[in-house]
Formats: sequence, C-alpha cells, structure tokens
Amino acid sequence: MKKIFLIVVFLFLISGIGLSQNVKILTSTDEIDEIKKQNEGKVVLYNFWATWCGPCKEEFPDLMKLYNNYKDEDFVIVFFSLDIPEQIDTKLKPFLKNHSVNFLTYLIDFQNNENIIDYFDKDFGGAIPTTYIYDKSGNLKQKLVGSREYNQFESLIKDLL
Repeated sequence: MKKIFLIVVFLFLISGIGLSQNVKILTSTDEIDEIKKQNEGKVVLYNFWATWCGPCKEEFPDLMKLYNNYKDEDFVIVFFSLDIPEQIDTKLKPFLKNHSVNFLTYLIDFQNNENIIDYFDKDFGGAIPTTYIYDKSGNLKQKLVGSREYNQFESLIKDLL
C-alpha cells in the first residue's frame, strides 16, 4: 500500500513539470543582455504584452502555435509581461498555464520604464502588444505594433530560419 501511495505521489509531482509557469522579474537591462546572449544564433521573437490587454490575449494562442511549430528550428519566443508583480500568482501564472506556456516568462519591473523602452526602441510609443523579431545574427528584422495573426508571424520568421 505504501508503495502504491509513493508511486501516485511521484506521478502527481512529475505531471506538472512540463507545464511549469516560471516567471522571472526583470529589474535591469543587464538581465535582458543576458537573455539575448543565451539566445545567440537563434531567431528570437520578443513580445511585450499583458494579461489586461485584449489584443495581447487575442494573439497569444497564435504565438504559442508558432512557438510549438518552430521551437525545434532555432526559434524562440521571449515574453515580456507588463503586468504588475503583485498579480503574478493571481493573473499571470494562471494565464500562462491556460495557454500551456512551458518556458520561462519575464515580468518587467523597472524603476523607470523608460529604460526598457529606450533599450529596445527609442521610438517605442508604449502600445502593446509590440513584437520585435531578430535574426540569428542578432539584427532587428521586424517591429510589429498591435496584434497579428499566425500567418503573419509565420511568414516573417520562416524567412529567417
């Protein structure tokens, strides 16, 4: 009986491993430099979004479909949430779980949000969703303001893979 209990507990514990909703709070551009360094040699889609943003939520399933279809081809998505830190457990993690996000997501919590805006794009007006697509050499290839659909995202990244 004890053996069966241990097996059930073990299975329960490992069942959620693949869908861990890990969220890391970012407080400086140095951390973003590290993220960029980790993804060198890959096509990277950086997406600024929030759970309170309707258009962000609309495009999210398409972004996850894109990730799942191309993750084995040197393609990654880096989500930068603009939600507030106090809502990580109540809003952000449940949203990520609902969309089966199984990779690290970042929450931007800078003392001065101008720093993150200027870091990516001095002309960034603050509208979300905003997406930046970089090629394998780390060059910005596309800036998208507003939501997009799967086919639009796919045509942009396929050319870079």
